[in-house]
Amino acid sequence: FVISPSEKLVNTVKLCLSNEFEMTDQGEVRNFLGMNIARDKEKRIMRISQRRYLESLLSRFQMEDCRPIGTPMENKLKLLKGEVAEGTTQPYRELVGCVMYVSLTTRPDLAVAANYFSQFQACPTDAHYVQLRRVLRYIRGTLDYGLVFRGDDEGPLLEAYSDADWANDIVDRRSVSGAVFKVFGATVSWMAKKQATVSLSSTEAELVALCAAACHGQWLQRVLGELGWDLAGPVLYHEDNQSTIKIVTNPKDSGRLKHIDVKHFFVRELVEQGRIKVDY
Repeated sequence: FVISPSEKLVNTVKLCLSNEFEMTDQGEVRNFLGMNIARDKEKRIMRISQRRYLESLLSRFQMEDCRPIGTPMENKLKLLKGEVAEGTTQPYRELVGCVMYVSLTTRPDLAVAANYFSQFQACPTDAHYVQLRRVLRYIRGTLDYGLVFRGDDEGPLLEAYSDADWANDIVDRRSVSGAVFKVFGATVSWMAKKQATVSLSSTEAELVALCAAACHGQWLQRVLGELGWDLAGPVLYHEDNQSTIKIVTNPKDSGRLKHIDVKHFFVRELVEQGRIKVDY
């Protein structure tokens, strides 16, 4: 890739590269690593999706004619880890890898499903595979979903949304952290990750998720800084738990959170330094 607001500079770089290396100028990028890149210069819109890859995925797993559904997972789905004797002969791990790839590139709406089904790769059963194939039915109806970047977006340079699904796993009662990061209103990064410890309350689960989001947000700030975009003020983190907001914005010590005080004080320190702002 050669990216620059100046076409003259792009041509200069391409000339320098062609003088040193054997290369072919294929023009404006349209496909890259399974991603379809469509750009409307007049409307100043760029869209990145994976329709071709997803169609080939449906064909590979014989789901190209399946009936579409509206969600990738059943509501309150509860699956248990399988035993060796119950192991499926279906290509479970292969399909998990495909869904994981899509969820990491252009489909944040698949992140939770990819995270959930990846937990059963040690010994998947037919029941796991049936539920995993449901994700393909959702994909069948959302082939054109993707990321959209607009040249006229007027959102903040960087903002984040943090959330947690408290004690949802019936096996170990660990929560799941989730976050979405936007640059000028366009989604650029996201995460869905099972927490390493059991949270004793929804407030604690939200705090752990907020800490993970803040860590990732600090990295994004450095990336933007290297690109010449320096934030003038704190990054706004949207949080839907009022107790968590009070804890990280109130300097008064909270004794009931001593067991996770490292995460607690890390987020509070970022707030006190004016590097982030947590709001409902």
